[in-house]
Amino acid sequence: MRARLLVITAAIVGLAACSVVEDGKVERIQPPYGLEDTRPSTTTTIATTTTEAATTTSGLETTTTTVPPIQTEDVQLYFIVSGRLTPVTKALPKPVAPLQLMAALQEGEPEGDAGKGLRTALPAFPEILVETDTTGLALIQLPDDFFTPIPVGDQRLAVGQIVVTVLTNIRGVGQVTFNQAVTTASGELVAAGDPLTLADFELLMSTRGVATPTQSVTTTATTAASTTSIPGEP
Repeated sequence: MRARLLVITAAIVGLAACSVVEDGKVERIQPPYGLEDTRPSTTTTIATTTTEAATTTSGLETTTTTVPPIQTEDVQLYFIVSGRLTPVTKALPKPVAPLQLMAALQEGEPEGDAGKGLRTALPAFPEILVETDTTGLALIQLPDDFFTPIPVGDQRLAVGQIVVTVLTNIRGVGQVTFNQAVTTASGELVAAGDPLTLADFELLMSTRGVATPTQSVTTTATTAASTTSIPGEP
């Protein structure tokens, strides 16, 4: 019995190693791997790539630009001291335009010690317009109702501030006209469009012919001495 089992087993193994082809012959099959062989192991290597970030340090370049100094020009702005016009020097960017000059005058007297005892009769606004031509004439455009807020006694001083400041500082200009009737230093009414010069406001710029209190006292004492007779003398 045991012998029969061995024969059957051998036959099965033989059939497993052979195959039948079309002509009926039996051909042995050679498998690529033996029964005891195993599939070769495959090892996959993953390449690790390390990327280093390059750090770029950019220096900040400091560019120094030299700005040329602003060229200035000294002008004379006229303000009021004891009922007279007196100049105050102020530096303005050069060249000084008529509107720039008038705006500086309307800003008022300087602050601090430079402005002690000074005042102005001009309002700070609205602005006073000044136009010049090639004939040596400056046209002063006063706003409507310009004189309304100005006391009557200060109106000739206000006009004097404008006229003297314009004619003293604007080169090539010797006369001014107003778009409104104005008064001169003597109180004379001048119609709109009539020219005015520095001579029309000379009384406000000089103390000639006007005695100060000190001068008045000295004169009186001298007169009294000259008319007093000393006893015993002829």
